[in-house]
Amino acid sequence: MENRGSQLLKAVFDTDNFWMRGCEKILDLAAVNLLFLLSCLPVFTIGIAKISLYQTLFAVKGSRRVKLAATYSRALKENWKLGLQLGLLEEAIVAISVFDLLLIWNQEAVPFQLLKAVCLGLLIFTVLIFLCAYPLASRFELTFQEILQTSLLLVSLNFPWFFLMLAVLTAVCFLCISSGLALVLGACLFLLIGFAAFAFGQIGMLEKIFHKYEMYKLEK
Repeated sequence: MENRGSQLLKAVFDTDNFWMRGCEKILDLAAVNLLFLLSCLPVFTIGIAKISLYQTLFAVKGSRRVKLAATYSRALKENWKLGLQLGLLEEAIVAISVFDLLLIWNQEAVPFQLLKAVCLGLLIFTVLIFLCAYPLASRFELTFQEILQTSLLLVSLNFPWFFLMLAVLTAVCFLCISSGLALVLGACLFLLIGFAAFAFGQIGMLEKIFHKYEMYKLEK
């Protein structure tokens, strides 16, 4: 009986069991999420923060007990120029599209309806491309132009996967704005762990896509 009790205690407090590994990952995601939010505070650094988020999460997914602060800080230093370029481009396109939509949303004339369709299409296209661009930039050493070209190619060849990511993101946004309570709970969730959790789930899908891309590069 005593042996069973001691074995149970060892199983519960064993750092290599499934429960402890899961808790460790959740704590890592919460810590990375906090680092991401802090580095996003100047709005123009969002692109740098996104690349650093993905680069740190790739490290977290690949091994345990990663030095999160050091890994994230190193990623910020390594990717600041590329992240700034990607972030400013994304923010400019999104800002122009959203501003135009808000400006003409109540207009019913045919030209305005066409302009709405163009803005919505551009917004969706931008989100799809940058769902690939930031993880790609965190994984491979590519130039700004190469990242955009490769992202366009990978999204085109793997559209169902990227559409699924977009659908999940859209569903979460609509769920959050469905009521005041949902908005508060959603905001709290994203502040605690949400951004890192979404990105962590995303890289699980992207690893297979990136593996095929790596094989293609090796063949060339």
